Amino acid sequence: IYKDIMKESAPVANYTNELMATRFSDVMWLIEQIMWKSLDKRIASFLLEETSIEGTNELKITHETIANHLGSHREVITRMLRYFQGEGLVKLSRGKITILDLKRLETLQRS
Repeated sequence: IYKDIMKESAPVANYTNELMATRFSDVMWLIEQIMWKSLDKRIASFLLEETSIEGTNELKITHETIANHLGSHREVITRMLRYFQGEGLVKLSRGKITILDLKRLETLQRS
């Protein structure tokens, strides 16, 4: 049915094509991140980006959500965040991550 609607309606066809292109671009970005960037750098980048978007150093986000965004498993993200906490980069609490050292996260991201 949807195929028939797409044949008859240019706006529906355009919307579908844009949606597919966006999703394909997202997948390609994720593959590039996985192939060329280590997990610690990817997590640092993600935390810095979220801090910038939210405008605060206290992120209300779960490890599961981060894992979904980065194409990883929650357990792996938890391990890396605990390492970050041990290094004094972040403070972890239930459903919240507080960024303690933005400069070191930026350095980690670039290295």
